Parts: sequence; structure tokens; C-alpha cells
Amino acid sequence: MPLLRHLPRLFLALAIMTLAACGFHNGPDKDAVRQILQDQIDPSGQVVVVQSIDALNAAEQTPNWIVDVKATLLFKKNVQQLAQSLEHAASGSDMLGTVGQIGLALRFGNFKAGETQPYQTRLVLLHGSAGWMPAPAR
Repeated sequence: MPLLRHLPRLFLALAIMTLAACGFHNGPDKDAVRQILQDQIDPSGQVVVVQSIDALNAAEQTPNWIVDVKATLLFKKNVQQLAQSLEHAASGSDMLGTVGQIGLALRFGNFKAGETQPYQTRLVLLHGSAGWMPAPAR
């Protein structure tokens, strides 16, 4: 019977599919990494936007994943606009957010609105029940 000859392959395929359904994954995807980078660089997205993830290399080091990322950042404001925002900040919470945005000028230099810059970093991530997240510092 030809069907019996293929039975071991069928069981192997079923076992692989079962393992995949039990949480086996190949590391973070570009969308998850883009969102994590956005949250780290400029959560508001008012000054800097992670425009694209250009390269992603992930390796598992249980329980963490080490992820090397190359991205393109798009600047929506220039440094002068940030300085003006600081002058016009009305409340303490607005002031803190603006000061945090001014820190972007120290980090990325004298950028201009509409400019893009390449960006490289290494992330250490965990996969939790809510998805990918930065691993706590040790």
C-alpha cells in the first residue's frame, strides 16, 4: 500500500505543525522592532519617525533575543522648531516632553525637517504574552 509508505512523513509533518502552534517563533519581525525603536527614540512621533527597518538580524540567546537593526529615521521638525517649542511650553508636562525632544538634537545633531538619517542599534528583546518588548537591564 503506497499510503502506508508515507505515514512516517505525515507524522513528522504533524509534529512540526504542533510545535509551531505551541509558540515556536523565529524572532521579532520588522513591525515589532519598528514600534520598539519608535517608543525608545521619540514615543510621540512628533519629531522623529522610524520610517523603515532596512535590515534585521536576530539571534536567540534564551530567554532573550539579540537583534541588530539598521533603520531609516525621518525628521519631522528641525532643531530650531524644537527650540521654539521649548520657549512656548506652557505647563510642566509640556515642558518635560519638549525637553525630552530637545535631547534628540544632542543625539542626532542639527537635523532638518524632511531629512532622513540611517540608524543602527542593537536591541535585547523578550517575547512575552503581549508580544515583543525590551528585556530588563541586568
